[in-house]
Amino acid sequence: MQPYEVILHAQVWGMLAAAKESDKKRLLRLFDEVKIAPFRTGDYRQSDDTGRINEVVLLDDWLVTFWSDHAVHKIHVVNLEKVED
Repeated sequence: MQPYEVILHAQVWGMLAAAKESDKKRLLRLFDEVKIAPFRTGDYRQSDDTGRINEVVLLDDWLVTFWSDHAVHKIHVVNLEKVED
């Protein structure tokens, strides 16, 4: 199987840069896991504006939204959100 590439959209880069170092490590580990298992499903799914199904993973107090483009072996991480109490 051809390796997948993880693409972080601009908003995700900003949130990742602002995250605590321990959170960054956990999030980067998740990105690596998704790259290895690109057919992984999230904890739930949601449609975007185009009707594309996005996988949403809850990782501790973070919501990570991504979709896999299997035709070109890329995973697009389109949203990263810190969940507040």
